[in-house]
Parts: sequence; structure tokens; C-alpha cells
Amino acid sequence: MEVDPRPAAGRHRALWVLAVSGSVGFAIGITRFATWQVAVESAQVVAGLVTYPADHPFYIYHMKLWTVAHQVCALLLWAGVSEIALSKLVSGMLGMVSFQALSLVLFAFSEDLLLAIGAPLVILYTQAAIHGANYPIALMGTDHTYGVLGLSTAVLVVGLLGAGCYRLGGFLLGLAPAIHPSIGGWLALVVAVCVLWDFRRLRAELQPGLPWFLVGSAVTALSLAVLLVMARDVPGIDRAEASKYVSAFVNTWDDHRRPASLISVATILNVDALVLALVWLRWFSADLSRSAVFALRIVVAAAALSLPLIFVSWLPSSAVPTPLLMLMPSRFVNFNVLMFVPLVLGLLGACRDNAWAKTAAAGFLCALFTSYRSMIWDGRPAAGWLERQIQFNPWHVFVAVSIALVAARATPRLRDLRWRAVARAARAVALAVAAACAFFIWFLPPIYELLDRTNNPLYAAAAAEREGLLATGGTFHLVQLYTRRPVLLDGGALDGITYAPAGGPKTARILRDVYGIDFFDPPEEARRVSGIPHRVNKPIWERYSRLKWQEIRHDFGVTQVLTRADWVLDLPIEAEDQFLKLYRIPR
Repeated sequence: MEVDPRPAAGRHRALWVLAVSGSVGFAIGITRFATWQVAVESAQVVAGLVTYPADHPFYIYHMKLWTVAHQVCALLLWAGVSEIALSKLVSGMLGMVSFQALSLVLFAFSEDLLLAIGAPLVILYTQAAIHGANYPIALMGTDHTYGVLGLSTAVLVVGLLGAGCYRLGGFLLGLAPAIHPSIGGWLALVVAVCVLWDFRRLRAELQPGLPWFLVGSAVTALSLAVLLVMARDVPGIDRAEASKYVSAFVNTWDDHRRPASLISVATILNVDALVLALVWLRWFSADLSRSAVFALRIVVAAAALSLPLIFVSWLPSSAVPTPLLMLMPSRFVNFNVLMFVPLVLGLLGACRDNAWAKTAAAGFLCALFTSYRSMIWDGRPAAGWLERQIQFNPWHVFVAVSIALVAARATPRLRDLRWRAVARAARAVALAVAAACAFFIWFLPPIYELLDRTNNPLYAAAAAEREGLLATGGTFHLVQLYTRRPVLLDGGALDGITYAPAGGPKTARILRDVYGIDFFDPPEEARRVSGIPHRVNKPIWERYSRLKWQEIRHDFGVTQVLTRADWVLDLPIEAEDQFLKLYRIPR
């Protein structure tokens, strides 16, 4: 058999796309979209910089949640890298991997180097990839390290395999479960289905990537072994009790595991991608290299496997196995959502010397640039009549360009000089839109100022306390990261129970005795928010007497309380600023 999915020169160009797009994404992520990263918070515990009692729910969560990101970040913290510097580095890495994923998918189908590098800028600026099913999709600028890194890595693997870079793609495929176990495992299943689809031919074609896949799998196994060794003394919980707490959280608190909408932009894009991929595989596969055809099969398998999982989210939690609830099955729909724009642009680019396809690509990017999701409208006054006419609905744009793609490919190519000039002009417009997005992104202000114990007096006062836990009011999140203090409960992210159910009983007790909330029957305002709303927490804590606070100190080891500045507690104030108050619980 021939084993030449793509000439070596094409693979080398793909590596250039990987390097350039990654550099651009890293620069944007670290300078414009740097924010705190939740992986760094867990790394504080793994590195031993923050210590908890062994039965504390937040400690169980930090030690039980498996990702190689914790281990790498813990080593860097242990080596002396600050939390601010590390969060910025991780923010840059999220931008790098996201841009590389989008660029490589587009390049795999079109081999258009310039458009592959420019398209992620358009996708980021126009927010064309944010249409997640229950679970949001982001390219950068969020503290949710795991979701961004896991999903972008999965799409990057497809881009690398589609570009014929089987060695690097195979290594990342083997490593993917260590980066995000559920997304990585699901990706492995999808790729396995596609390999079995045409095993006799692909066995030879994918042979160069097999040793590298085994190397990546070995790294994954090593990472899992490290986790098991470090977490060997973490208390567990029996399966029946674990199911009780996970089900209660999913039914009442959880925002991401609620029943997914059957008709949404995410489902439309998955169906759209499925149809386009099947049409190309059936009639137009000659346009693509064999490696790109393999990537197109992954799109088909991903849609076929993930769309039925939407219906799983509608089942009663008691009817769904606890491990499946933990995996958040509806999130797998997001894979083809992130793939969609580069997939369509790549297939348009594969229609070489086709003026209609080039025009459709340019029109697609222009429509995204003016759609109502685009950042071009941010901070502007209310739109006038003309602006409202060009603020397209993104999903209308997606459906229209899909129809245009099939029509352009089915239309005979027009090869005379006039139509070649049209094609060149359309390509110039597409690249101009990408350049405009790069210009506007460069002048975006940083989204966040990172403040912690090293540059904020109030956080420094909290960090100076060496005894006990810090109780935080309402939905305060990542306070441990800011202060290097163990916290009683992260009121902004209670979903740790779904990943470490052993913390369920203690979490329920803390909610009942400290926050005045019944875990199994929370107030209406707290349902489906995965946290403790400030408006629920504030009146409860303001009613507490000093004696009640001293009982909390005795029972839970809490020595300080952090709230918003407008809260008034029956406790002495240790530090305050215009936003926050830090109280001390006296003995």
C-alpha cells in the first residue's frame, strides 16, 4: 500500500502553521486575556503550599481530580514561580492551543497557510465558537482551565491527524486523557471508531504515529500513577452514598448538567457538520488528501456519538450511572461546535480556483465580523437602523454558508481571467477581515488585573493568618489562590462534589451549620447556579451573633471571614477596602 497521506512539504507547512498560530495565540492570551487559572489553585495543594485537614471536601477535590496540568503547575510553584506569573503562563498556553487547533483544522482541509493563521483571530474577535451546549466554550480569558485546554487539545489532535502529522497527533492523542480524562477518553473512542471504519488501509497509513501514541499513553499512565500515590490516604465513600450526593447536586444545584436544549445553536451546528462531512465523503472526497478524509470521518463519528448524549441529560439522575453523570455527557456536543468554522472555511478552501467558494468564504468572515456577537459592537451606544440590519444572527450565518458551500462545490469552476480576478479579490477581502480583527484585538485592554496577597493589602492580611480556615461569603471563587489560605468552602464552585463525591457529607454539614442552607433542598435562588448566591448568604450571616461565630470557629476551625464591603457581621474587622471586608472570629 502507498503510505503517503501528504507530501513532506505539506507536513512541514503544517508545522509552520502550528508554530506561528501558537505564537500569536500565546501572545494574545498572556497580554490581553490573562486571568486566574483554577488549575493553579489545585496545584497549590498538590505542591504542599496550602494544607487542609485530610477529611476536608476541598482537599479531597484537589487531590482526587486528575489532570497532568495540576502536576506540572505544582512543580512550577514548588520551583518558586508565583501564582500570578503561572496563571499568566497558563492563560497564554490556552490561547496557544486554541489558535493551533483552529488553524490546523482549517489547514488540513485547505492547505491555505495565510487563512489558516488568520482565521482564529476572526473566530476569537467575533465570538463565533461560544455556542456551547450547557457548558460554555471559550478560547481564552476564563479561569476554567480544564474545559478550554481539554476541548482545544481534542480539536488540535484532529487538525494534526488531518494534516498528516501523525507522530505529533498520535502523541497528543495518547496524552489527551491526562489533560482532560473525560474529553480525552471520548476523543480516543471517536478516533478508534474511525480507525475501524477503514482498518485495512489506515493500519498502514497511521503506522508512523503508533509509537508516539504509545509514548503519550505512557505519560498518561505515569500521571495517573502519581495521582494514585499522592491520593492514597484521601478518604473515600461507598458507591451508594456517593450516588446520593452526586444525584442531589445534579438535580438541584448543577447548572452544567441540566437537560440540554434539543434545539440550540450547538445541536444545529452538529447536525450541519454531520451533513457536510457526509456529503463530502460521499461525493467530493477527491478534493482532499487521505489524511483530511480521516479527519472528516472524525467529524462524522463525533456528531453521531455526541448528539444522542443530549437525550441522556433528560433522564432522571437516578437512572444514569454516577460515572456518566461525572463525565457531563452533553459537553461532548461542543467538539463539533468548535470545529465548525474552521471546517467550513477549510472545505471552501479545498474548492481550489473556485470563485464562488472564495466569495462565500469572504462573505462568511464579513458576516461574522458584523454579527451581533462580534466584539466590534462592545461598548457602543444602542444600534441604529443601519447597524441593526448588518448585525446578523450567527446561526443564520452558519446555515447560509453551509448551503453556499455545497452550492459552490456543485457549480462548475469558472477559469477565465475575469473569474480568477474575482477569486483573488475575495481572498484579499477574507485576509483583510483577519487583519482587521488582529488590529482590534491588539488594542483591547487586558480583561483583568491579577491581585493576590503580594499586591493587595487585604489579601495580604488574610495570608498573614497562620491558623485555621477562611470562610468566604456568597459566590467568592478562587480565594485560596489569592491568599494561599485554606478555605472552608468555595461558594462560587460547589461542583467539586461531582468529581470527588467523598466530600459530599462534609459539604452538606458545612452548608447546613455555617451557611444555613439545606444541601438536599436549597432555596430557589440557589438552584441551578452551582454556588451560594450573595443575596441568600448575606441575611443569614448578618443574623448570626458573635457567640454563633465562635461556635463555628470551634466546630470548623474558621478564624477569619471574607465578605463584600456592604455586609455587616457581628465580628471585629481586621482589614477592609472599597470592595471587601475581612473579619476575625475571636476565641
